[in-house]
Amino acid sequence: MDRRHLDQSLDTLAKSLGELSGLNASAVLYGSAARGDWIPGRSDVNLLLLVDDTAPAALRRLTPAVTEWHTKGFAPPLIMGRDEWQRSADVFPIEITDMQVAHRMLCGADPVLGMVVDPADLREAVEKELRGKLVRLRQAYVRFGESGMILGGFALASIATYFALLRCLAVLSHRAPGQDPKETAAVLGTALGADVSVAVEIAGHRREQEWSCPPDTFVRYLELVQRTVELIDTFHAGDH
Repeated sequence: MDRRHLDQSLDTLAKSLGELSGLNASAVLYGSAARGDWIPGRSDVNLLLLVDDTAPAALRRLTPAVTEWHTKGFAPPLIMGRDEWQRSADVFPIEITDMQVAHRMLCGADPVLGMVVDPADLREAVEKELRGKLVRLRQAYVRFGESGMILGGFALASIATYFALLRCLAVLSHRAPGQDPKETAAVLGTALGADVSVAVEIAGHRREQEWSCPPDTFVRYLELVQRTVELIDTFHAGDH
């Protein structure tokens, strides 16, 4: 699977959805595939699909298009009603912020325009995600601290989400979040006051099927995530 295959599959999905009369579907591509740093076999393809009618009979009309997309190896899109979406900013502040950083419309009206995320909701959500990630990374280090291959698996599995949270932190700080790990790290390096280069180093291994992470590199990553938790914990809306 490569980028050409992804783009062709997106075009096919958009065409199929656009031919469904009465649903008024909007399909939004976001995440790494929209930012331009999507990696085949490693990155997810994030899709949001909004429709006017979420009754079961109406949803079943989506089945052929979604099934074709899924059989090509991609996760089914998130499906929401348009009214639900308008009331979801407090529930999905991270996802909406990530869409505001970068998204691509496949069909329909752009639902990201006009969405407003409360900084307090975003700060709380980012802290919750970061604290959960820190706990899981500590578990991995205590249990598998001498196994570079296992540590590498945990590091690679978490790094994309970590950078998504960093982009949210940049938005909260009124900074440009950047479109790739190096840009994001450069924006927040001073604020973090930590060795953010280790996150860029780990992200650089995402194209590898397996990577053996040196224990000292994993320790640096742990320390960086802890520092990020401390920063978001003391963050106040309007901080720069």
